[in-house]
Amino acid sequence: MGFPFKITPLLKAWACAAARRLPHMQWVGLGWAALFMASPATAQPGGCGTAPLAGDRVALLIGNSAYNDWEWPSLKNAVNDIDLVCDAFRKAGIAPRIVRNADMQALDAALTRFAAEAAGAKSVVIYYAGHGFEYGGRNWLVPMDAPPATRRADVEKRYLSIEAAVKRVVPTGAFTLLFVDACRTTDPVVRIEDIDVAAGDAASAPLGLLDIGQGAVFYSTAKGRPALDFAPVGSPVSPFAAAVVKELAIPGLEISDYFKVVSREVYKRTHGMELGPQQPFHYGSWFDDYYLVAPPEVPAALPVVASAAEPATTPAPTRGAARPAADPLADISLDRLAIEDEPVLIADVLSRHPAAALVGLADGGHPLAQQLVGYMFSFGVGLKKDMDRARAYLEASAAQGFPAGQQELAYHLLENDPSPADVRRAYDLYLAASDAGFSKAKTHLAYRLVAGTFGVPDVARSQALYREAAANGHPAAIFALTYFADTRAANLARLRAIAETGNPEGNHWLCEAHFADKTLARAIDDCGIAARAGFAGSRAILADAYAKGIGVAADAKEAAHWAKLARDLPELRKDQRDMIAGIGE
Repeated sequence: MGFPFKITPLLKAWACAAARRLPHMQWVGLGWAALFMASPATAQPGGCGTAPLAGDRVALLIGNSAYNDWEWPSLKNAVNDIDLVCDAFRKAGIAPRIVRNADMQALDAALTRFAAEAAGAKSVVIYYAGHGFEYGGRNWLVPMDAPPATRRADVEKRYLSIEAAVKRVVPTGAFTLLFVDACRTTDPVVRIEDIDVAAGDAASAPLGLLDIGQGAVFYSTAKGRPALDFAPVGSPVSPFAAAVVKELAIPGLEISDYFKVVSREVYKRTHGMELGPQQPFHYGSWFDDYYLVAPPEVPAALPVVASAAEPATTPAPTRGAARPAADPLADISLDRLAIEDEPVLIADVLSRHPAAALVGLADGGHPLAQQLVGYMFSFGVGLKKDMDRARAYLEASAAQGFPAGQQELAYHLLENDPSPADVRRAYDLYLAASDAGFSKAKTHLAYRLVAGTFGVPDVARSQALYREAAANGHPAAIFALTYFADTRAANLARLRAIAETGNPEGNHWLCEAHFADKTLARAIDDCGIAARAGFAGSRAILADAYAKGIGVAADAKEAAHWAKLARDLPELRKDQRDMIAGIGE
């Protein structure tokens, strides 16, 4: 049933807060949750976030919970979230400063103090949990004493500009990382009293893109969506804060990979909830790898390389079969390796096994560990990037006839200025892994065959390989088969089934497939899900759709928004980069 009366901006804010808040009765009996609820007057001195800042990595954590429940709905978990995050950042070597339930005057004083303490920092993290909105091309957070309605001239007096706060506290040249946990629903959060919307004046809007220079922004939810205050029911922290802290325990995740695993964790926690699923959303621009928790330094050692004439020191796993219980990687089968996204797989492994332990296994001749470590050194995931060590471990894994190692070595050879001999060897490696039944190798080989990497394009052989890989569930191969008329319908259905499990990769390939077939209107919602999940191609397609009004109402602002986000991702294909050239530029 809807509201039986006209919904004012305040009531709309309440509607969003219903998603953010933990109902009062659910706090009964939660015990330890009360530890997070101390107000500034009752918080214990000397707690996390109160020590003088030291070091070149600092964090400002702002949590506004205790709104008065009349002008603004209270947010029970916002302060809890920053208390939880504070301890995690401190353990990660990031010196935190906490600001709880602050009015405008307190926020101003806190920014002045923090700016002085952070003057020499090389990276600054700002984490905000509370109410927020966009107006006048800028984004604003809501202090405790801010009104729900104001005049244009008073916006800057009543609310804190996030852009201004960044300029004020982040030293020139420092890396900026913003976490924003706030609703981004389309209903106005603040009413601007002296505007005339009918005459074309802009009203307040959901939090939008921030121009912060070198750095990244990580929103807890997508534009137009609420940010849940708890998941599951009874949790004393938001699903976003819980995921931020959980994945922060994994050292060596470059920030783009960290965003990806946090987003998947939040999506998983909220999938199936009444107002879910919640999709965190990130964007940014940075030149060098950035780590919240630096990858460990693992001393180099020559990996064991079994020659072709000698048996491998560790037998390769059989398809789908588990290794002996003593094997710490026994739960990772070739079937899983063949279809799962590597950053997600590596994050799962690192959550249970330190990088040094994996390197030790690899040095002892474990072919799977050698393949994983080779990937980690190649891309700087969990270990500092080192292409020489990457090559050595991949060579060791491939030499044991391990299909995943063969496939990864072939990719490594082709992506790093290959010689003609490297190209020939990559073909042999792909062929060996493909003949062993490794789906990812079949997909890679099929793509290279149709692209002409190994000579004259071979479409028939490529299609056959895609069929074999798709039969084993590889999403990219399933997508490839949608290009062929005789396999299109069945494989669109398979992609839909993948999407319905909560895996946005299925949505992404549906978006790509319908775009290629000029039936994009049927999959525009899939494009939105995948674009918010960070898939570059879906972001470009969504930008093009908004520019041309395909499946959505034409909207130049939204087109520019998604085009910018797509261009920020280095993996965006050239044809898609060309497609959105000029949009928003």
